[in-house]
Amino acid sequence: MGFLSVNGFLMTYEEYKHWQVRYKRHGLMQFCKLYNTHKSRFIPEKDLHWGEEIEYSLYFFEEDHKRVRLACDASKIITIFNEANQGSTDPNAFALLPEYGNWMIEAVPARPYGSYSDPN
Repeated sequence: MGFLSVNGFLMTYEEYKHWQVRYKRHGLMQFCKLYNTHKSRFIPEKDLHWGEEIEYSLYFFEEDHKRVRLACDASKIITIFNEANQGSTDPNAFALLPEYGNWMIEAVPARPYGSYSDPN
């Protein structure tokens, strides 16, 4: 059985499992607060620079059951998107890359913006 460290103390799963609901609830509350704070935020394209990225979390909404689940198909989405946009000459093109898990995607500029595109 694996061990988990909480506040510096090693705990087995059996010792930790009663804390799971509390930590899940706290994580959801943090997500909702951050989402509500930034949901109307818009970054104009001219203000995006090389090295900046936008991270997306993928969710599946089950209307019938009134629940939301992680959509773990990032690798398929990334492959389809990048193949469809390969060789694009659009100066605003971007590429999708894998992020932390198969439910996260990051979008990055396909080419540098501004002075980085012409070092001279």
